[in-house]
Amino acid sequence: MNYTLIYWTAFIIYSVIVIGIGFYIWFKRRNAPPPPDTQQYWASNKKMSGFLIGLSISASMMSISWSCVYGVQLFYWYGTGAAWLLVIPWLITMCGFFLFAPLFRKLQAFSQPELIAKRFGKNLRQLIAIPLIFVFIVWGGAEIYAAGITIAPFLKISPEATMFLIALVIAIYTYTGGFQAVVSTDRIQFGFVSIFVIVIAYIGLKALGSDNITAGLFSADSLAPKANSGLHGFFSPGLALIAMTFFAYLPGWLIETDVWIRLQAASDNKEARKGILVAGFNSFLFVGILPMIIGLSALLLYQPVAGEIPAKLQDGALIFANLMQDFSPGWLNVLLGIGLLAASMSTVDTCGNVVALSLSYDVLEPHFSEKWNSKKLNTLAQWVSVGAVFIAFFYALFTNSLWDIFYLSSGVLTTTIFIPVVASFLPNINKRQITFATILGFIGTIIFYFLEVKGHLKVIEPDWMSSTGVGYIVLGFLCGLIGFLTGKKHKT
Repeated sequence: MNYTLIYWTAFIIYSVIVIGIGFYIWFKRRNAPPPPDTQQYWASNKKMSGFLIGLSISASMMSISWSCVYGVQLFYWYGTGAAWLLVIPWLITMCGFFLFAPLFRKLQAFSQPELIAKRFGKNLRQLIAIPLIFVFIVWGGAEIYAAGITIAPFLKISPEATMFLIALVIAIYTYTGGFQAVVSTDRIQFGFVSIFVIVIAYIGLKALGSDNITAGLFSADSLAPKANSGLHGFFSPGLALIAMTFFAYLPGWLIETDVWIRLQAASDNKEARKGILVAGFNSFLFVGILPMIIGLSALLLYQPVAGEIPAKLQDGALIFANLMQDFSPGWLNVLLGIGLLAASMSTVDTCGNVVALSLSYDVLEPHFSEKWNSKKLNTLAQWVSVGAVFIAFFYALFTNSLWDIFYLSSGVLTTTIFIPVVASFLPNINKRQITFATILGFIGTIIFYFLEVKGHLKVIEPDWMSSTGVGYIVLGFLCGLIGFLTGKKHKT
């Protein structure tokens, strides 16, 4: 049977469905009175239910790059201790959003740059938008990259061509439907992704056989190729890397724009918190438990030899593709391929939406709002959304490591955005402090990242920090903090 043709058919059918949703929303809006502003495009007029918000957040996190490739890869590398490097920080973040949802909604700001502008002026709104654009281009590019290398073997085309097709489909339905299309398609994508992850976990367990499962899946911890010596088990990444991961992730994730937007789109505080609860439960299951089962199963099925990961796994990035090819029948792979496609689109459209929001709503709109009517502003938002997706696509063409991508991008949120957002709640803070903190935090993080990669920071970092490879985030944060304190000495 020619499964390649079937894969293409499934790809086209799924693409038509999500594009159709975008056009449905577009035609529905054409028959409605012109909106007074771009709120409808960006936040669906703040009428979303908690259940829909929760599914949308879940679909964004249950992506190929995060939970399907990187999350599984981490469990393959470290065993059960990998939970400290992704799912546990994310669940703590969900608890934070649950607690602060009423406060965030009370601010009446769709984005962090808008929040900063209300306190410190519109010029800072544009400054804060720059690192946010960088972060979500990186995240969107990572997702397109992961989708390309995973799906391309089934379509029998190059990863680059696969990346382009995925970007094109997303660009079309985000152009026509905006944020409402992103969230509406997330419902479909969540269903496909959840089924996909469940089936892959089942395939991994079935391939092991009942004897290996009953003998103890967690015995795979002893095989983890990157576990610290003597730390196999729940603290296998090492206390230093766990601590650095919490420092890099938690502050930045707690002010993450895509979750922030969804909280603002809720109909009320109760629905916003309900959305966080739904997302938290789904994250525990689909970002934690099931990827752990898949990663540990892969450790037993594709055992490292003398600490070396089998070449066909590409350092663990192609575990999903190998499980599908080696242990799944062709007809099932077609359905699983749709799940992979849904996973990639659900995150890319979210990242593209945030990039577009930052660029259009925070950078361009303030200049044109007094000159242009709402129709022109909405058209601007649509085209910026398309541009954001393709910028992420071009970034994906030069991507080769999800580890660096996620630590760097999350680190930028912590070193550059966290201090200004927290400072906006504090008294006696001046504009210069925010300006210095943002500029020095962002530039410092990028510079120290490249120095870390080249090995030049070993002479100044203690051994425990240098061993993690992410010490540049601490140094970048110190740069931002120095900028913040330096600005205090100047009058506004």
